[in-house]
Amino acid sequence: MKTINFFRFGNIYYFKHYFRSREIFEELRSYYDSYEYRFKVKEEDLDYVLEKLKSYDYEINFVDEEEISDYAVIINKYEKHADLLKRAVDTIEIGDEKALVMKDKDSKEEALTLGKEPDDEWEARL
Repeated sequence: MKTINFFRFGNIYYFKHYFRSREIFEELRSYYDSYEYRFKVKEEDLDYVLEKLKSYDYEINFVDEEEISDYAVIINKYEKHADLLKRAVDTIEIGDEKALVMKDKDSKEEALTLGKEPDDEWEARL
């Protein structure tokens, strides 16, 4: 069973996943944000999306707000990082730094080769 992490920002849930099955992608296409390359699900649509994912044997993990920093990497925004963006659910820029909220902890570990863990100041903002 594959796990997909759902991140809640406000009343919207975001997740990033590449579906090998065209069928499930088509069923969820209306939630796909092609500009940000992620899925965006409103609270009122959450049950429908969860049902669909579970019917395809996906397990869902809801990431609590206080856990977001566990998925975040801080990088210099001028550093080449296009490959990291493919696995980032969200980004926040402040000054010369950018926080990337990665889709899973494995992606975060890989991203740490170009960045660092969030400090107390960043954790307060995430």
